[in-house]
Amino acid sequence: MLPGASLETVRRRAMKHFDIEVPMNEEAFARALPGAEVLFAWGLARRLADKADALRWLHTPLAGVDRVLSPELLKSAIRVTSSRGVNSVAVAEHTLGLVLAMTRGIADAVRAQAERRWAQQDLYARQPPLEELSGKLLGILGLGDIGRELAVRARALGMTVWGLARTARPKPDCVDRLLLAGKEEALLRDSDVLVLAVPLTRATHGMIGERQLKKMKHSALLINIGRGELVQESALVRALREGWLAGAGLDVFAAEPLPPSSPLWTLPQVVITPHIAGTHPQYMARSADLFVHNLKRYLAGEPLINEVDKQAGY
Repeated sequence: MLPGASLETVRRRAMKHFDIEVPMNEEAFARALPGAEVLFAWGLARRLADKADALRWLHTPLAGVDRVLSPELLKSAIRVTSSRGVNSVAVAEHTLGLVLAMTRGIADAVRAQAERRWAQQDLYARQPPLEELSGKLLGILGLGDIGRELAVRARALGMTVWGLARTARPKPDCVDRLLLAGKEEALLRDSDVLVLAVPLTRATHGMIGERQLKKMKHSALLINIGRGELVQESALVRALREGWLAGAGLDVFAAEPLPPSSPLWTLPQVVITPHIAGTHPQYMARSADLFVHNLKRYLAGEPLINEVDKQAGY
């Protein structure tokens, strides 16, 4: 799964200390697991967990680890590191793309293009009207790598940015106001655009439902680039149908691929992208570079970058 150059970098760094196996299929992977101390993989399937008898560290090229942390892995002493941060710029840019697609009527214009229809008058008269982002309030639920990169870019467009963080910290320069967990209501109430950029954990599962959506402005947009399960989709569909909010930009869904029967496909105020926000050509190379850097730290007995708090879920 690694590009050739990245694989060679890993080989050069690790070969002095480890025998290296690069299994090319699941059978070879299962054969290589017994005795392995370090694993670079998307995850560890539950049916293979008992074969990882010597595993001490798993590095995943994934940024989010909600699908990696199986019950077996949670109970084990295996350390887990993620590739959080390697796609944060791409996700931040994609988020703004979703926002602009709605506020500037680009999604509507693309639909008209498919019909070979000049929709100028329709877009002039559109409700909500075409808007500038400058002066609007962007609320970000989650001030991790993605949230901070998004904040920088939104402020460059003239937006006011509020961010909500789980734990107390100094206010980052990239936000105008820092809110702490428990102050979500202000973010819901005042945001013109609300972005979900938190990891999926037991605490955040279904965090946006009917009660939260009803607190938002009728003119507000909801953007989800975190995980689909953060949002109660039935409540979101109702909110859009009944006008509780103006629109939604969605890159992630509770069920992926999104089933053809989902009403989200046909709601005109929804822009859908198929979980591609973090995609860019350098993704795997950057993940490999992070792994190599962490390998040096692992061998030196130093703290690992992006080590996951398995109980917290990220």
